[in-house]
Amino acid sequence: MPRVTVKKREYKLKDLKVWICGQMRAHGLKQKDVAQKLGITQQAFSTRLKINLGGKGRESDPFSYWDLMILFELFETSDEEKLRLLKN
Repeated sequence: MPRVTVKKREYKLKDLKVWICGQMRAHGLKQKDVAQKLGITQQAFSTRLKINLGGKGRESDPFSYWDLMILFELFETSDEEKLRLLKN
């Protein structure tokens, strides 16, 4: 199904969550490990990674700017990749 401009925000959130899961696998990290780096529980991190498929209401941003900076450092993210993920 093609992506619609109206849902751009939802697509960006989903892409970010999928990217985080992929990076965790690539680096051999578990949710517990990443949650510890973010200073939250594994359960809280798991909740942030859940993708809202119900479409009820607008999903809030699960990760703050500082959370993303920690994740980018943890996953050794290139500047190009950061720009791709954060670009409007």
